Amino acid sequence: MNPLEGIIKTLTDTYQGKPWHGPSVKQVLSQITPEMANHRIGTGHSIIELVLHMVAWRNFVIHKLQGDEAFDVSEADNFPPSTTWQTALEELEKNQAALLGALRAWDMEKLENPVPPRNYSYYKLLHGIVHHDLYHLGQIVMITKQF
Repeated sequence: MNPLEGIIKTLTDTYQGKPWHGPSVKQVLSQITPEMANHRIGTGHSIIELVLHMVAWRNFVIHKLQGDEAFDVSEADNFPPSTTWQTALEELEKNQAALLGALRAWDMEKLENPVPPRNYSYYKLLHGIVHHDLYHLGQIVMITKQF
């Protein structure tokens, strides 16, 4: 398996497969009710805000893979205004398909190239988006423990 196929497999497993660490993103999110989705611990972000934040940064990755050097996540996009729980789940699902599509169409030879205008490689970015999702998944699980 080449490195890009490995990244695609890891993204797929962590999102909807059987990752080594525990439940997948979809498995955790499928257990969340709309009431839970809007809950927050103290002044922290709600589950729905975390999901939309995940979508925002996954969109960053998609834009970079598609050669959009100027794109960045704005402050407003970083934690966008809440929507309905169902809409947030649908956005994440569409986003997963778009991210995998962008990866499959992308030239693996660019894996060690820097991500414009950042100071890190596409390799680091692609592994980073998996880590980012799992970091926020951990936060989401902690919030669900309040119920």
